[in-house]
Amino acid sequence: MFAKFKQLAGQSSLYTVGEVLRSSLSFLLLPIYTHLLTTADYAIIGVMSPVFSLLSILLALGMPAALLRFYFDYREDEALLRRYLGTVTVFGIGMGLIGSLLLTLIGPAFFGRLLPNTPFNPYVLITVWNAGLSVASVLVLQLFRARQQAHFFIAFNLIDFALTTALIILFVVGWRMGALGSLWGQLLAAVTMAAPAIWILARAGALGFSWQLLRPSLKLGVPLLPFLLGTWALNVSDRIVLDGLVTREALGIYTLGYQFGVLLNMLAVALNGAWQPFFYQHAADKAHTPMISAFITYQVALMTWLALALALLAPEMIRLIAPPAYSGAATLVPWIAAGYVMRYLYLFPVNSLLYKKRPGWIAALTILAAALNISLNFWLVPRYGTVAAAINTLLAFAALLVMVFFAGQHAFRVAYEWNRLARILLLALALFALGWFLAPAQSLWLGTSLKALLLAAFPLLLLLSGFLTRAERERARQVINRQANKYIKKQG
Repeated sequence: MFAKFKQLAGQSSLYTVGEVLRSSLSFLLLPIYTHLLTTADYAIIGVMSPVFSLLSILLALGMPAALLRFYFDYREDEALLRRYLGTVTVFGIGMGLIGSLLLTLIGPAFFGRLLPNTPFNPYVLITVWNAGLSVASVLVLQLFRARQQAHFFIAFNLIDFALTTALIILFVVGWRMGALGSLWGQLLAAVTMAAPAIWILARAGALGFSWQLLRPSLKLGVPLLPFLLGTWALNVSDRIVLDGLVTREALGIYTLGYQFGVLLNMLAVALNGAWQPFFYQHAADKAHTPMISAFITYQVALMTWLALALALLAPEMIRLIAPPAYSGAATLVPWIAAGYVMRYLYLFPVNSLLYKKRPGWIAALTILAAALNISLNFWLVPRYGTVAAAINTLLAFAALLVMVFFAGQHAFRVAYEWNRLARILLLALALFALGWFLAPAQSLWLGTSLKALLLAAFPLLLLLSGFLTRAERERARQVINRQANKYIKKQG
């Protein structure tokens, strides 16, 4: 089991780096955005981000998820696998381009009603083509995940990240083009990265079209669209809803606070990116049940620790990266971080449903949770402001977790380690309460130091609470002794 854990941990760390590079751009550019862009420009970026996410879902038609799932069904037959990959490539990229063309023609009427305060040309138009051209990159990244080629995954993301960052800095900082510069930088990077992505996909598959091979992917991917749209509504639709409910200044502060949730979510996506194919590979063998249960516990402990760090250190981080006008975002981060822990927990029963090829349950329950979130926002935000939107995020993700858990257990039972999971979550809540209420707000360095000590205490207190099983303690003792002996021999 330890060898499997090392394999999963290694893959997860590489996928984490790759996802951080691919998804952290908006977070890493925050100092530039908050200091160089006007509030109105920053609001445009905040609104265009969910529009891009929505179009990426619709234009891909579920093909990335289908590629990852069916790769394992066809991998024993190389010729069949190549035909399948070629079919998905032709269909996926073709739909992305055709969809972008159609939206270019009908988009002004549709988006004019959805986003009356944001001109279709140039802002939405650029975003439309960015989403359509990005389909190729998404497909090639799924291919790397299916092949468990984490090094290629991270290399592709590194190039994409460097290119996009350079172009955005050129347009926003060098040419002072504001929000438009950010959007142009993203589009030009998407155009450039589409070329190597198509080349890699063409080499991996025999380009062509087979309805017989495409039909199962559509059967899995299209029912996933409501799920993906519901997920989109849960994650980012609040920016669009809030645009008509709060001031531009309040929306800018909320957008900044939500970037911490984005950061946590991309780490969750990275961990799940390594876990999902690992789970598919070992779920059928009952002998691996204890290993699956333990690995889920380890991942939850890591994600909870990361969420605790963001929730505790949000005030200090915001003071360092943004002007004082954005300080109100700090009170939103703990609610958003807790919500994204709930969202991460729900990925485990989601994988059970996907393993049994039952995406319909995921779609239906996600839509229910999204409807709850949107309804709560319309009801509570006018009364209580953006803090209500942050709390609604937590409530919606918690409701989704409960519903999907029961459906997932019905489809494929996973033996969760409830005792250890409860220790993780309760300890994190206790440490957060100590740090949030006891750390002095006046002193940046004193408050940061106290919170850092609390974060360092998290794994130590878990160990002292008897978190590790007897077998895990014995294995840890063996590893420590082996490393100590190596060190002694090296020194001698």
